[in-house]
Amino acid sequence: MSHVEQFLESVRRQAPAQLQLIDSRANLLKTEPMRLLSDLMERGVLPKSRLCQLWADSLGVAYVNPTAVAVPTDGFEQLPVDIARRVGAVALNSMGDGVTVAMGDPLNTKQVESLGKILGKTVSPVFAHPDEIATVIDMYLGSEGNIAINLQSVCDQLPGMIGAREIKTAADVADLVESKAVIELLNSIILTAYRRRASDIHFETRAEISRVRMRIDGDMQTVMELPRTVHVTLVVRIKVLCQLDLSQSRMPQDGAFELNFGTLNTAFRVSTLPSLYGEKAVLRVLGSPLDQSMLRLDNLGFPRSTLSAIKRVASRPNGILIVCGPTGSGKTTTLYGCINEVNRPDLNITTIEDPVEYRLPDITQHQVNASIGLTFAKVLRSIMRQDPDVILIGEIRDLETALIATEAALTGHLVLTTLHTNNALQAVTRLVEIGVDPYLVAPTTMGVLSQRLVRRICSSCKESYQATDKELAEYFTGYEGVPVTLYRGRGCAKCFGSGYTGRVGIYEFVEVSEYMRQLITEKQSVALLMEEAKHVGHRSLRHDGLKKALIGWTTLEEVERSTLPDVGFHPAGG
Repeated sequence: MSHVEQFLESVRRQAPAQLQLIDSRANLLKTEPMRLLSDLMERGVLPKSRLCQLWADSLGVAYVNPTAVAVPTDGFEQLPVDIARRVGAVALNSMGDGVTVAMGDPLNTKQVESLGKILGKTVSPVFAHPDEIATVIDMYLGSEGNIAINLQSVCDQLPGMIGAREIKTAADVADLVESKAVIELLNSIILTAYRRRASDIHFETRAEISRVRMRIDGDMQTVMELPRTVHVTLVVRIKVLCQLDLSQSRMPQDGAFELNFGTLNTAFRVSTLPSLYGEKAVLRVLGSPLDQSMLRLDNLGFPRSTLSAIKRVASRPNGILIVCGPTGSGKTTTLYGCINEVNRPDLNITTIEDPVEYRLPDITQHQVNASIGLTFAKVLRSIMRQDPDVILIGEIRDLETALIATEAALTGHLVLTTLHTNNALQAVTRLVEIGVDPYLVAPTTMGVLSQRLVRRICSSCKESYQATDKELAEYFTGYEGVPVTLYRGRGCAKCFGSGYTGRVGIYEFVEVSEYMRQLITEKQSVALLMEEAKHVGHRSLRHDGLKKALIGWTTLEEVERSTLPDVGFHPAGG
């Protein structure tokens, strides 16, 4: 059986409802394997990532979507762009004498040998769809390499297009925003954000200049500085994409837009706000090129005991599971992981979100729109009349939503939601403070998870060192005199000199016990709830963070800035 036939057989097993379509396309395209794969992707027989994974399985290699991983800059230095485009390959991770290369045809041994000679290393080929490879190459060519060129082009065009007058308002540049130079400059900045895996892009203006900053792995980093005239032009271009009011620059505005770059379908939530020196615009990247495997609980870095407890709570037929933490701490990703854990064809699963960040197959998702009165509470009341089994509420913001959620949990529904609190047990008291009666909170709350995201040490430049006496005294009480190995990143091309690549979660989870329900009903303090939680094995955020520092996932500095101190550290348990 050829690998194409193996692939088709796997697709048939996973999409039995579309057997007729699959077989008709197979008969038509058997002689053009890659066209067959692309055709099934276009027709939505299975999600694109799943089809590519099945294709790779049939080839006996791994599948890597290069748009969803950090492709190091030196990958293009080792394998020049013109060669990469010609052979349809891109260099990924390099380790010692070996390098991983994403290819459209990883079984082409002649091409693998040629790439090995060019790179001077042993090539380990993995499969990537040719369109994904082309997109990554375009991202590299269209991002930082072209920003300076595009910026100069805009600066050269502005004087002649607006005459001698100074740019002050949107009206001054309304006729410029469709120019090729402005469009390509904004696209270059956006592609840079994708290549660096930024979650937000900030266009900020100051007295003399403006700057573009990006939130990368949770940290704000300055990417470039702009003349103020160019800043106004870019902000107006963003407003045009969002269809906002160009004449209004003294009031905040919110909007959204989408752009397509090859296989990347990019969506952004936009906020503009007047500041002392002009409008600031912030773009939140939605549906970023996150590896879909990260939407599974098993891949989020939970301690084993925490993971099993969350799965146990999520598998219950009713109750509330609360995830808490600050904005940008990965709460939505965890909730999606819970959805994937419980998702079955016999369940009716519905979400209410603001905004919908990732499209989940086989799930009904609802977008809140407060401007037309479509609030969390209003959508939730309607959902309760549509026979749901599992309800995901993006955030409990008010008493009405909280009451409906607890009533839903009491009447046989599983509710997954978030709250903004500093630790897990504060979420319970927050519901009471909002106005929900304790006798409703106590029986419905099954578990509360608090989480933070810390930067992950770059695997390419990670090095070990021995903890100092000061670090032992501060973080590892009782370990004085005992060698403790910690880790840090030196900084390299892959991590852009930061020493970090990506982020990992640190967690604390409280599964509500019967005695805790009694304490909640009696309106006891968080301190008493915490004492009971410790009796049943609760471990703090800092405890989990320090364990991840010991195994080399993150650094003490990241744990320090993300968590509050505990009294000593005890590695046993959790």
